[in-house]
Amino acid sequence: MEHDSRGRLEKLAIIVMASALEFAWVSSSLGGVIDSPLPVLTSGGSPALFVFTVPGVMKVGNLDTEFTCTSLTTSTFKFAVEVFGSTGGPPLNDASTGNGVATLAVGATQTISTGSTSGLHEDVVIGNVGTSLRNGSARIVSESKAITCTAYVVDKFGTMRCGGSSTNPGTPCTSDANCVSGGVGSCRTTPDSMLELKLISKKQRGD
Repeated sequence: MEHDSRGRLEKLAIIVMASALEFAWVSSSLGGVIDSPLPVLTSGGSPALFVFTVPGVMKVGNLDTEFTCTSLTTSTFKFAVEVFGSTGGPPLNDASTGNGVATLAVGATQTISTGSTSGLHEDVVIGNVGTSLRNGSARIVSESKAITCTAYVVDKFGTMRCGGSSTNPGTPCTSDANCVSGGVGSCRTTPDSMLELKLISKKQRGD
């Protein structure tokens, strides 16, 4: 009888240990675009809504990723971009502290980027994403679902080219004088390459 009780206790101990190990493995594997906790963007508010997933995010060499969003509502709200590494895990930036967060006024457009570029405009630059992100992803979260966005990987340096009203647009230049009939500001930096990224909505994710 004592032997049977001891055997049952040993089996129970094995089951408990196995369950604990399984729980520990699951807990450590959590984190990523789908299951990382949603941030609160305004103190005392509710967690933000998960509106878009963006695969293919890059910040390496001369490449950065830009996220441009426009408000489709008549009230002001905040949105944020959370960047994730190629192996998943928690976001590289903490949006709950304001890193990667922008405010959209009524009908306004704002751009959040992984870095500054010479030829484009950024309203917010995300910090703490490193300089070797090659195959990452991003999650666009918002206090309102009335938002539309686009994203693209861009060459952050670019080349000075003629633009505006110049009659030789696209010609490399070093000053406005190289741009025929272009006037002031016609010689400007333009990205040498831009690649639009696909945004996956909640409906496409099947949530």
